[in-house]
Amino acid sequence: ILARTGYTGEDGFELAVAADKAPALWKALTDAGAPKGLKPVGLGARDTLRLEMKYALYGNDIDDTTNPLEAGLGWVVKLGKAADFVGKAALTAIKAKGLTRKLVGFDMVERGIARHGYKILDASTKAEIGLVTSGTQSPSLDRPIGVGYVNAAYAAVGSEIAIEIRGESRKAKVVETPFYKRTR
Repeated sequence: ILARTGYTGEDGFELAVAADKAPALWKALTDAGAPKGLKPVGLGARDTLRLEMKYALYGNDIDDTTNPLEAGLGWVVKLGKAADFVGKAALTAIKAKGLTRKLVGFDMVERGIARHGYKILDASTKAEIGLVTSGTQSPSLDRPIGVGYVNAAYAAVGSEIAIEIRGESRKAKVVETPFYKRTR
C-alpha cells in the first residue's frame, strides 16, 4: 500500500508491505536510491522534522490530559458544525470558559536545548509557567527550538520566557509556528 500521509511536513510517501516482503523491498529501494544520494534515516530524523512543523506527537505533545483546543488542533474538532461527536459538549464548554494553557513554539535565545519535561519559567520572576513537551537542535534551521504548554497569559508570540536547563534559567521567546516554512 502506498500512502501520502507524511508526518514530517515534507512531500513523501509511506509504504505498507507484508513483513516477510519488507527486507527485499528495503534492499531494492536503498540500492536503487544510493546512486542518487538516498540514505536511510531513523526516528530521530522523523522527530526533528515533525517538530520543525509543530506536528504534535502523542505521548509528548498530546495525550489523555490535553485537549485539541489547547494543543492548537481546534481545526480537527469543528465545534461550529452541525455534526455531533463524542466530547463536543465538553470542548464547547472549555472554549466558552477560555483556555488556561496553550501549546506554543519557542526559540532558545540563550545557549541550551530544551528537552521533554523541562520547566518553562516566567522570564523575570522565574516562576514555573509550564512544561516543555518537545525540543531539539533543528537541523534545517540550525538553532534550538521547542514546544511546550504555558499558562495562556504567556502564549502570545514574542513573549519572553525561560527554560530551566540543568538547574539554570535560559532565555527563550515564544515564536510563530511552524518553525520551518518550505518554499514551494
